Amino acid sequence: MINALILRNDVFAVIKDLLGTYTFPDAYGGKLRTTSPSIACLPDPDKGWNYPENGTKVSGLEVVIKQPYPDVSANIGGDRTFINSWEIHLKQWDTNQSLLEAIGLLSSELPDYYLIERVSSMPSSDKLLTVEQCKIFIKDWQVREL
Repeated sequence: MINALILRNDVFAVIKDLLGTYTFPDAYGGKLRTTSPSIACLPDPDKGWNYPENGTKVSGLEVVIKQPYPDVSANIGGDRTFINSWEIHLKQWDTNQSLLEAIGLLSSELPDYYLIERVSSMPSSDKLLTVEQCKIFIKDWQVREL
């Protein structure tokens, strides 16, 4: 089974030079001060699904890794198969940039034990007010005896 923090670290290692930033609101005056690379794994161990928190400004490439709910099926032998489809969601907030390089790097440079199931992209749209986005799905599974 994939460990969320290891997947996050592997993704970060591959595209760290392309990542944008989260600029968090200052808790005391509402001013934007603290920054970090714009990569998140949800649910966050401390803040759950509320990360980055409200009021955070995002610039450049943002990556959000969503932990899946397992799809469970019973097997003839009495054990169960747990199948997960992890989602790596890329958003390019800078309309002068593209996701092509990030998609290419993740598709070719992630360790081989990550099985990329599919890549689904959505171009930006001025009419829909959306930014360029892409979802990379990684599949893993485990058979457990009862």
